[in-house]
Amino acid sequence: MNKKNILLIFGFGYTAKFLCKKFSKKNWEVFCTTRTDEKAKEIKSVNATPVFFYDEEKIESILNKNLNILSTAPPDNGKDPVIENYGHLLKKNSERIRWAGYLSTTSVYGDKKGGWVTEDTELKPKLERSVTRVAAEKSWLKFGGNYSIKTMIFRLAGIYGPGRSLIDRLVANETVYIVNKPAHLFNRIHVDDIVGAIEMAMCSKSEATIFNLSDDLPATQLDVAQFASRLLKKECPQTVSLESDMVSEMARSFYKEEKKVSNNRLKDELGYKLTFPSFKEGLFAIHNNSKEF
Repeated sequence: MNKKNILLIFGFGYTAKFLCKKFSKKNWEVFCTTRTDEKAKEIKSVNATPVFFYDEEKIESILNKNLNILSTAPPDNGKDPVIENYGHLLKKNSERIRWAGYLSTTSVYGDKKGGWVTEDTELKPKLERSVTRVAAEKSWLKFGGNYSIKTMIFRLAGIYGPGRSLIDRLVANETVYIVNKPAHLFNRIHVDDIVGAIEMAMCSKSEATIFNLSDDLPATQLDVAQFASRLLKKECPQTVSLESDMVSEMARSFYKEEKKVSNNRLKDELGYKLTFPSFKEGLFAIHNNSKEF
């Protein structure tokens, strides 16, 4: 009998780092996959155990225990890397998997011309990376359905938090350009609320399988920049047109779509209360906890 709850996280990016920290502090035994020695060291630094992604023997030994699994890994060559590489082991050990989760993105909805979306909104992605996310979601839901494993999809809005915010960039004196598209709204989600919602979802009795993780206040990039600048008592970053050479192709692609993302199911069905209901509370907390102040 396992003394600790076990969590196996596939992929170690920004969000996974905070998940490792939180769950290890809650006395979970956390394993996290990586493909590099550098990331392995970082995983150890947050009190989790690194596992190299292609170490099938090690992953099978972890799956041989009762555990929860969470995939944060994006599609690779159009396919979900976890299902593609380890679907056979997940199937073999399905009786021991208590819960499975997959981190997706709100980009799966496609362009709604500024309208609201809920988890039941029809998915019409146009960007290739969003099309492959829809396929990955289906893979995970099919896996859960086939083996009677409670499986949840989390569609994340724009992720920010300590070390990954406009506050951090301005404090570091990075050159920041804001696209001058004043009516274009985006939702965001603070990393602490992602972690908190996932933690609650793992023990929830909700029958819902998909949750939007987004804040209460869709806002423009300029709104965020002006607020951050006021907090830091700095000049607001320069605005540029969407066609400017200063705007990367990746950044430009985000402006091809616009939607407002409802989080009603997160609050009403899951019962989660956002710690940071808007970018204002989130940036204020990051500012207060900055080493510079």
